[in-house]
Amino acid sequence: MKREGAKTIAEVLMDVVSESGLNDGLQRVKIFKTWDIVVGEKYANATVNKFYRDKILYCTISSSMLRSQLYMKKQNIISELNSMLGNAYVSDIVLK
Repeated sequence: MKREGAKTIAEVLMDVVSESGLNDGLQRVKIFKTWDIVVGEKYANATVNKFYRDKILYCTISSSMLRSQLYMKKQNIISELNSMLGNAYVSDIVLK
């Protein structure tokens, strides 16, 4: 006996996420976690606040020295973030 119209759990979850409007929030969380991976533990620990809007990632860094080092690597970080995310989600990073 074959069921017709049966959905996998992944399909049901994607439907729930879409209907609930959670896509943007989940994408933001993914971007923030990828930031921590790309910059490494030292810079991730110094990042005290992250905000994402309109393809721009805003990061508040607690140390001016680390902020300067990140600024020098900004284009490489953007490239690696987008590579890991699989799409061009980040076009610029603003370091505060």
